[in-house]
Amino acid sequence: MKYNKALTALACTLILAAAIPTPAQDEGEKDWPKMVEAMGASITMYQPQIDSWEGNTFEARAAVSVVGSAGKAPVFGAVWISGHFTTDKATRTVSFYDVTIPAVRFPDAGEEKEQKLIDILEDEMDDWVYEVDLDILLPTLELADRDAPGEADLKHDVPKIIVKHQPAVLILIDGEPKMQEIKDSKLERVVNTPYTIIKDGRDYFLASDTQWFTAKAVMGPWKAAGKLPKDIAKIDSQMKDQAKDQPQPEDSQAGDTRTPEIVVSTEPAELIFIDGKTTMEPIQGNDILGVSNTDSDVIFDIGTQKFYVLLSGRWFHSSDLDNGPWQWVANDEVPISFSDIPSDSDVGYLRASIAGTDESKDALLEQSIPQTAGVKRGNAESNVEYDGQPKFESVETTTMQYAVNTSSSVILAEGAYYWCEQGVWYVSATSTGPWVVCENVPDVIYTIPPSNPLYNVTYVKVYQSTPEVIYVGYTPGYTGSYVSHSCVVYGTGYYYNPWYSPYHYYARPSTWGFHVRWNPWYGWSFGLSYSAGPFHFGVGWGSYGRYGGAWFGPGFYRPYPMPYRGGYRAGYRAGYYHGRHASGRPVHYGGGNRVNNNIYNRPANRDRVATTRDRSTGQRPAVARDKANNVYTDRQGNVFKRNDNGSWDKRDKSGWTPNGGTPSSGDRTRPTTRPTTPSTRPSTPSTRPSTPSTRPSSPSTRPSTPSTRPSTRPSTGSSRPSTRPSSGSLNRDYSSRQRGSSRSTASRPSSSRSAPRGGGGRRR
Repeated sequence: MKYNKALTALACTLILAAAIPTPAQDEGEKDWPKMVEAMGASITMYQPQIDSWEGNTFEARAAVSVVGSAGKAPVFGAVWISGHFTTDKATRTVSFYDVTIPAVRFPDAGEEKEQKLIDILEDEMDDWVYEVDLDILLPTLELADRDAPGEADLKHDVPKIIVKHQPAVLILIDGEPKMQEIKDSKLERVVNTPYTIIKDGRDYFLASDTQWFTAKAVMGPWKAAGKLPKDIAKIDSQMKDQAKDQPQPEDSQAGDTRTPEIVVSTEPAELIFIDGKTTMEPIQGNDILGVSNTDSDVIFDIGTQKFYVLLSGRWFHSSDLDNGPWQWVANDEVPISFSDIPSDSDVGYLRASIAGTDESKDALLEQSIPQTAGVKRGNAESNVEYDGQPKFESVETTTMQYAVNTSSSVILAEGAYYWCEQGVWYVSATSTGPWVVCENVPDVIYTIPPSNPLYNVTYVKVYQSTPEVIYVGYTPGYTGSYVSHSCVVYGTGYYYNPWYSPYHYYARPSTWGFHVRWNPWYGWSFGLSYSAGPFHFGVGWGSYGRYGGAWFGPGFYRPYPMPYRGGYRAGYRAGYYHGRHASGRPVHYGGGNRVNNNIYNRPANRDRVATTRDRSTGQRPAVARDKANNVYTDRQGNVFKRNDNGSWDKRDKSGWTPNGGTPSSGDRTRPTTRPTTPSTRPSTPSTRPSTPSTRPSSPSTRPSTPSTRPSTRPSTGSSRPSTRPSSGSLNRDYSSRQRGSSRSTASRPSSSRSAPRGGGGRRR
């Protein structure tokens, strides 16, 4: 028992090797290796190398060194650790629990020294904080076995691309306008749009936050409204009262008083606003020109003489910017010169949508990171609302059915009803409840195809369970982020028919029209309109703000955030490592809005989510500032040090041997020589606060990734192969480690860095 406790303590210390940095850390300061002083010995832990990252479980190995007393040479060795993790993408942290060590190896030490290490750590095990920085961890997953989502069978039909050279706002209506009477008035509203459009007799009125517009037909032409009719004025007053308690967007265009043109589309569309005549500037070190007087992502490739625009992570090109026609270009088929865009340039963030770049690889790795939570067992605190009696239709290519007259995701599968709400699965014997938190989701649910509006629920999993808590999680596919041609894209590209009745309108997810952009730290950001000058176009008011529970636009973010603050003067034209808020994280490209990107932290889930260990207490080891973070271990437990010239030295009993052999890379087995360890993995002590009182049961068998049809377009091969490379794994570990350090450093505040760029925001 003493031996097992100490091994667990070693794991705790190792995890802390990537502990969250303290604020105001200088850019040049290292995060680790970490050092612990205990019982007269100094123990140094180097960054772990992740071997497996599946579901909510992990396996890793790491190099360690121990100095028993001053003047003695350190003893180097390797440890293997495994356990479970939870993630919080809002804080960019990963917390570990139920940690065990199945093996340790010290090639240059005997059993006596190993036992001494165990004794030193035995009394330290209960005081560690189990938390790491996600941005440091992320690139290290590239060589790990992980639940990497496959290429989804998405649609890439070109939306209607509208180019305007004067300020303009895109107003989307989901098909022909659907009218609904407003209670206690003679007014009607257009319900199949997220914008406030009211009909008073023969006239239509459209609301911005500072002014109303009016037109005789919903398609326009629209003009600024004068004095409002009495009933419209009442609605205006209601909207202003509600706005008092809402955060207001930055007035980054206060000096621009131009009234925008209102552009209405009843089909999927995107609007590109170019302020005046198209102006292009060279992108440094490249044969590409960037359109500088737009907030949209528009570049011109000199080699092909075509304009390329990036929309929802997808590329489209045309020889005629203003008139088209536009064609879709796969992310792995864009011009090779795109890969030469400097990562620190004003358009460096575009690299995330170019297959094979480090940025696109990091984005793919984000797809493997679930947002997790422990959910208390019991009944759901809400219920499914249907428009009348529940109505179900078949899920294409399956035997399942799904509810169509509700905004909720309800599926009839294998004789039971399953409801996915806010990242949690519930189950019931009837379509109307009562609903209880679900412990086992049928495998068939994970075969729902992308052509179905409930496809996103295939990215919500149940991992483990205890008598009190069920561990759940979702990967970014649940919020609309998918993989296509070795890059992440937003939305499936499919059009899904909404539900409409005289009483309710339930919209479905939309890919287009909301200026969706990828952010390397936060995922997808978006806005509900595009504007210039002092006009902001938001969503409805009062009980109509949800359209009867509708699901419209990006993801399922409801209630909707504050309206998008767009325009190329919004202030953000910085690259991959630029444009940070005071918190240290980067602002959203184009000034888009981000809702709470941890669904489990939303009000609907807060009472349901189980509490976790208080992370404000506990011991954090110090940074070993006098040691370089350049020590690694191969899969056999041999320890290697990487030199500045790229060569590897091997550690043995005589010290470091220059060019001391080749690191083992292809053998996945652990060392055959181990200290005596129990045949079964010990359970975690019940006294540990962060560990469930009962060890979680194994997760039910289910596909590790959603079942999707493969893409017909050939891949460039930039994505990670299904098996690890046969050589050079430590060099890849080194590259991933460096990338993680750069990500973490770039995402932190520093007195030496400039503030977010403001003002014109033009490319320089």
